[in-house]
Amino acid sequence: MFYNGSTGAIAFNKIICFLVVVLLVACGKLPVLTDFTPVHASELRSDSRNNWATKAYERNCSAVVCIQGDKVEELNNSSKDTGKSYNGMGTGIIIDERGYIVTNFHVVEGIRKIQVTTFDRNVYTANLVARDTETDLAIIKINARKPLKTITLGRSHDLIPGESCIAIGNPYGYAFSLTDGRISGIDREVDVNDSLVYRVAIQTNTEINPGNSGGPLINADGEMIGINAAIRQGASGIAFAIPIDQVVDVAAKLLGEIAEQSISHGLKVYQEDRENDNNLSSVPRGNRFTVVVESVGNNSSASEAGIEKGDIIKGIGQYNISNKLDFSRALIDLKSRDDIAFSILRNSETLDLAVSLGPPRGDQFVQGISRSRNNMPKPVNAGFAPKTTTQTKPNLDDFVWDTLGFRYTPMLIEEYRRTFSQYLTDRPHGGVVVKAVREGSLMAKTNIMPGDVIVGIHEWVTTSQNDVRYVAKHWHTFKTSKGTVEIELFRDGQLYFTEIPLK
Repeated sequence: MFYNGSTGAIAFNKIICFLVVVLLVACGKLPVLTDFTPVHASELRSDSRNNWATKAYERNCSAVVCIQGDKVEELNNSSKDTGKSYNGMGTGIIIDERGYIVTNFHVVEGIRKIQVTTFDRNVYTANLVARDTETDLAIIKINARKPLKTITLGRSHDLIPGESCIAIGNPYGYAFSLTDGRISGIDREVDVNDSLVYRVAIQTNTEINPGNSGGPLINADGEMIGINAAIRQGASGIAFAIPIDQVVDVAAKLLGEIAEQSISHGLKVYQEDRENDNNLSSVPRGNRFTVVVESVGNNSSASEAGIEKGDIIKGIGQYNISNKLDFSRALIDLKSRDDIAFSILRNSETLDLAVSLGPPRGDQFVQGISRSRNNMPKPVNAGFAPKTTTQTKPNLDDFVWDTLGFRYTPMLIEEYRRTFSQYLTDRPHGGVVVKAVREGSLMAKTNIMPGDVIVGIHEWVTTSQNDVRYVAKHWHTFKTSKGTVEIELFRDGQLYFTEIPLK
């Protein structure tokens, strides 16, 4: 019997407990502790310290850069450095080991000298080499002293509210800071200002501050799912990021345009998703694609080398091709007449083909729009009042604006395929979204409107800046029996045909 409450009872209890323990040890029921080495507190908490966030940070921090530079706030819309100067800061993400970095355009806009600091504290001066003002994305370039670590790409098409995520950035100049939070919402339309709208933004409660813009939002698998871009003024825990699927699409386009300033190859490609391929379970989700040849230009370098429509591009030179960003990266820094090896998969057979790159051309387009008119809706010209603007800031090509009379932006191919899925058999290539129409122009006379998606002009499909510029450049050479040129476009989800005068 055990007693509590008195000194004698306590002593008696201790004696009984001691005898019980001795008996159990003697019978082999209790282990004998022979190692009396103390356990340090750091060892006890090692698992909690090495969590998913620390692993994600370690995996990607070397691919993040801090951006700083003097900005000049213009006075009275003057382009001269007459306004107030202040120090701007932001973040960037290395997407190519040669020093190509993606960031928000608003981070580098107006900076006179872009200073980039890498994770190993090397400092470089960067050049702005490409930008897309519609999506607020830009590419800058540094001349790195050695190959740089690139970011691990993820996907954003299947994000779930409640997912954990971290941000890495340069808030208020505190370099390479980590903050954590969760995905709060997806597909948000965010009006940043009168000229900028994020249409499919990720909402997160991850702490984002001035200087975080342009930095990565990373999921629990250590993969980048977006670029941090904006916060809700006056609110707490409401921030927005540009989805990585959109970032990759725009970055591939921008790098492709850089390459096309020096070379031509004649290829149009698209990427096919292999997300459910069990053989790729250990591969980052942003690399689970195949890059497929959509078309080969007549008499082009690729055609002469023997590349065919439907070929899968596995490698270009020293680069493995896992997505369309890889395809564009592999072609930058090449020159006309360079011979480059393409590794092609065709009918389960791997082929190595040497492509002799041609000089830059403005005709990288696809010919042969399908002209089926079965169940054709009525033409657009049905009494719609043209919507015009004279206040739109030039953002793509003044020559197109002066010649045809409209501004536009290429439609993301994923959005195009989702929106116009019923038309993909005949029109799989994509289109450009009309942003503004110049009053009195050819487009205005035919009642083309902002929001229309133009998929074809005359004999050419229109999927990119190069396509539209080519049409505008050669407009005066077009000859038709009726003196008009046919345009194919989508409006309110329906396909229309209309004609605009050549003059």
